[in-house]
Amino acid sequence: MDPELRAALDELREDLRGEIRAGDAETRGYVDESIRASAAETRTYVDESIRASAAETRGYTDSSFASLSRAIEAMRQQFEDSHAATRRHFDVVAESIRSDMRIFAEAFGLSQEGTDRRFGAAEQRLDRLEGRVLTVEARVSTLEKPRRRPRRRR
Repeated sequence: MDPELRAALDELREDLRGEIRAGDAETRGYVDESIRASAAETRTYVDESIRASAAETRGYTDSSFASLSRAIEAMRQQFEDSHAATRRHFDVVAESIRSDMRIFAEAFGLSQEGTDRRFGAAEQRLDRLEGRVLTVEARVSTLEKPRRRPRRRR
């Protein structure tokens, strides 16, 4: 190859290398800047998405807790109402039992008085019968005593 051509090609090669290095630096700068801009844009997008998601999650959680709190309060109120109704019912039942017990005690007392009267009357009859039996026994014993034979008169 001709030395002039060789020199021209070497010069061309060096020029191309220089342009490639310059283009490489320029491309690297462009890519780095694009990446930085994209990273900032992505960071902003992700931050906004996270804030929006956090706000949505917070709202949902607050709403859920509020609903749960209302449900618990309703259950507590229902329990208290049921407790009060049950308490009133058992107060009525207890009063009814007390009333029945009073009636039973009065009836038992009256029955006891009647029984005491009947036993008193039976005791009086028994005393009278014992008196009559004693009288009859005395008469029988008098009748059963061996009689002395009457003495003959002389």
